[in-house]
Amino acid sequence: MPFYHAIVRPGLLSEPARQAFAGDVVDIHCGVTGAPRSFVHVLVSEDDRGKLTDGRSAEVAGTIRAGRSAEQKSEIATRVSAALADRAGVDADTVHTTSRNIDASYTMEGGVLLPEPGSPEEDAWKALA
Repeated sequence: MPFYHAIVRPGLLSEPARQAFAGDVVDIHCGVTGAPRSFVHVLVSEDDRGKLTDGRSAEVAGTIRAGRSAEQKSEIATRVSAALADRAGVDADTVHTTSRNIDASYTMEGGVLLPEPGSPEEDAWKALA
């Protein structure tokens, strides 16, 4: 269910760098939250509409299950920004990362409604991966 969409300046990331960044995001999200790797989705697209302004090299918008702590969300955002900056060879200050919380009961993965983070049902859900 976690979905991260990175919008980057045209030509900023080669295909191998995009793939490596997607792996970074999966590693970061799973390392911080314990989510199964197969449930994390990453999309990288180029800014073909001039959305990136104010010197930004990239924006990453994450959609994650509600219930994560402020510390977890901050760590994910900081590490994702740093990973993209590293892969692109730009300053991390030019990468803007945000997250949006979605109630678990509004989302499905593999045809199963997601449990709340930390709930007793979460262990069974993780076994699906």
